[in-house]
Amino acid sequence: MPSSPDRPEEKPRRKPKVRVRTHTPRPDELSSETFEFIAAVDEYRRRHLRSFLKDDEVLEILFALGYRGPEDEATVTEAQLAQFAAARERYRVEEGRLFPTWSELFELLGRLGYGRVGDAA
Repeated sequence: MPSSPDRPEEKPRRKPKVRVRTHTPRPDELSSETFEFIAAVDEYRRRHLRSFLKDDEVLEILFALGYRGPEDEATVTEAQLAQFAAARERYRVEEGRLFPTWSELFELLGRLGYGRVGDAA
């Protein structure tokens, strides 16, 4: 609609930008288990010349470190992949983090019930 002399042209309102500030922990701020997971991911990425990992690769790394899911599965299942993908999506929405750090993913996997075999729950 054209503007009239008595009615100035209205500019469309923009949504305010949401800034998410994150703190990437230093190595001395990480638990030994988290540091071990990140080192294993880094080693896997170098060995396979990969920048990004698929969910099944992340779970395989976790299993290779001696972790198991709530059902004590030692192999990656479709149910685990679906659960992990859903949890990552919830985390992305709740935390406003499109690409969580490896330490955040390790924490998320812990919340999903993954733990090292033999560790007390």
